[in-house]
Amino acid sequence: MSKAEFLLELLCEEIPANALPGVREQLRTGFEAELLEAGLVGAAVAAYSTVRRLIVQVAELPATQPDREEEVTGPPVKAAYTADGSPTPAAVGFAKGQGVAVDSLRVVKGPKGDVVAATKQLPGRPVPEVLAEVSSRVVRALHFPKTMRWGKGEHSFVRPVHNVLALFGVRTFTTRVPVELLGISASSGTFGHRIVAPERIELLGSEGFGAYRAQLLKAGVEIGAAERRAILERKARALAVEVGCEVRPDPALLAELVELVEHPGVLRGAIAERFLQLPEEVLITTLRHHQKCLVLTREGHVAPYFLAVCDRPDDPDALIQRGNEWVAGARLTDAAFFFAQDRKAPLASRSASLAKMLFHQKLGTFALKAEKVGRLAETIAATAGAKIDPKLLARACELAKADLVTAMVGEFPELQGVVGGIYARLDGEDEAVWQAVYDQYTPAGLDGALPRGLVGAAVGVADRLDTLAGLFAAGEILPSGSKDPFALRRAALAVARICAEAPLACDLTAVARDAFAMRTDGAGDETRLAALLDFLQERVRYYLTTVAAVKPETADAVISAHWGVMPQDVARARALEAVHSEEVFSSLAVAFKRVRNMVGKSGEGRFDVALLKEKAERELLAAVEKAEKEVQRAVGHADYVGGLRSLAKLAAPLDRFFTDVLVICEDEDLRAARLALLARVEKVFLRLADVSRLSAQ
Repeated sequence: MSKAEFLLELLCEEIPANALPGVREQLRTGFEAELLEAGLVGAAVAAYSTVRRLIVQVAELPATQPDREEEVTGPPVKAAYTADGSPTPAAVGFAKGQGVAVDSLRVVKGPKGDVVAATKQLPGRPVPEVLAEVSSRVVRALHFPKTMRWGKGEHSFVRPVHNVLALFGVRTFTTRVPVELLGISASSGTFGHRIVAPERIELLGSEGFGAYRAQLLKAGVEIGAAERRAILERKARALAVEVGCEVRPDPALLAELVELVEHPGVLRGAIAERFLQLPEEVLITTLRHHQKCLVLTREGHVAPYFLAVCDRPDDPDALIQRGNEWVAGARLTDAAFFFAQDRKAPLASRSASLAKMLFHQKLGTFALKAEKVGRLAETIAATAGAKIDPKLLARACELAKADLVTAMVGEFPELQGVVGGIYARLDGEDEAVWQAVYDQYTPAGLDGALPRGLVGAAVGVADRLDTLAGLFAAGEILPSGSKDPFALRRAALAVARICAEAPLACDLTAVARDAFAMRTDGAGDETRLAALLDFLQERVRYYLTTVAAVKPETADAVISAHWGVMPQDVARARALEAVHSEEVFSSLAVAFKRVRNMVGKSGEGRFDVALLKEKAERELLAAVEKAEKEVQRAVGHADYVGGLRSLAKLAAPLDRFFTDVLVICEDEDLRAARLALLARVEKVFLRLADVSRLSAQ
């Protein structure tokens, strides 16, 4: 039997670029789930989009939906039957509503207890009818960063919809699917590119999705994001080569530009040579962030050209080119003026103005923040044992926020930190200082380069921890679900990454406590402090499972023992990952779980070696004493694999101990001595990992 296909297209006003990748995925997964629920197994779903269209293609469809069975649950058993088992009116009414006999009802487990259920036989329907319902449900369920209403306000969607196309057929589209979306009944046609070929395109009778795509392409519309990207890249390279340049790599901007057009057009504009005297970061930010233009480089430096993308094949009167050049020139003129104004005074002279600039209404000014960051950075450097010149660190903290009061950052807020670093370099500050100022906001979470040097690492960690501690202490809105108004997750992930990779071996738990105490004068809410530590711990776990790529149970075993010194946490996790598949660790995990349970329930006891006389407990004591020395030596040399293998030697003595010795005996002193021995076992294990968290395989 030939398979059918379905085509759905919503033609809208311009959809924001940031919404399109997500909505394509929602359309694909939404249709897949709904079609599977409808019994249309094997249907192949693909989703496409342009700045004006949302498109779904479904292939491998039958003409008729298969017959199905559906289980429907009804009232609780207590309400459905009397004490003698007779059906109540509730059971009779439920059976009648489902079209089944009351004696065919069954009892099944429900979420809140036993309920009655009926199995309905559902005859298959024509697939176009099913598709109409599926389309309506999936489109209604779409969510966007922002929506709008139009007309009389009865519909809400990302943008007003002007046309709906919905067709079905085998090899040829022969049926218009009777769907109504957002107040518009589906038609059998669509429209081409509004400049290239805005006329209506009739598709009823056309040869499937391939014909639809070919006709749109002829009408100036490329629906494939990957194809549009390839066109943009090819045109951009060609225009760059014409002037002896290269396109500066910018995958994030290119991905956005792909979503802004239906017909990818690229044109080259020029900027005045005098603007090349500005710092390149200013040039790039002006062209990239403010005009979404690709930057051209020559011999590694910004060239006096840019590439703009337009949604049309040409610019016959050069109006688009001149418009972009005019706007770029105006923005760069402003930048040159602000740069000249700022350079009339050294960056350090601006620090005093931070006392008038509020960081947060509950946390005071940026001057106060700079002071606390400086103290915290000093603590970080000291506890990490890092070779950092304290004078350079203090100077970097003093200058870090000074650019917030410059004219350049006032006009180009994307350049905060970067501008400060540039000005500090021009002022002749030490390289470690200006780089620390420049790099203070990188990385953003797990993405981006690390700060250059340990001074920058210490400043970046201190700044983020102060922000985290301050906002937790102030009881501000904290991350919940997808909401994170202060980007605290990214801040905490950046802290974990910097400490792990710089590396910076400070104890995050201790430093976070110090940061919290600084923000609360030592009298903060312990519940909020605990929440801060839990938040940081979860980000550390995320780093271990994603960046360090260890198994979740490995990360849990490491963190459950102790956490916070990121280089050590990563090394312990990787060491445990390397050895825990060895056969001995299966029995070790079980034995240590018993150790933790006993010590946790009965306490650590009182150690008295004279009371430990049985062979099994003497053997365990000797093995623990040896393991303590070996683990101490291994940790001192960061040989975590060796340390874990030393723990593995405790497997056999522990097994004999639990077989031959009754720990919870009647003799109170002996019981305390045996528990104290197990407490020593627990302590030596927790130097490395809580292996009870590992599954016994």
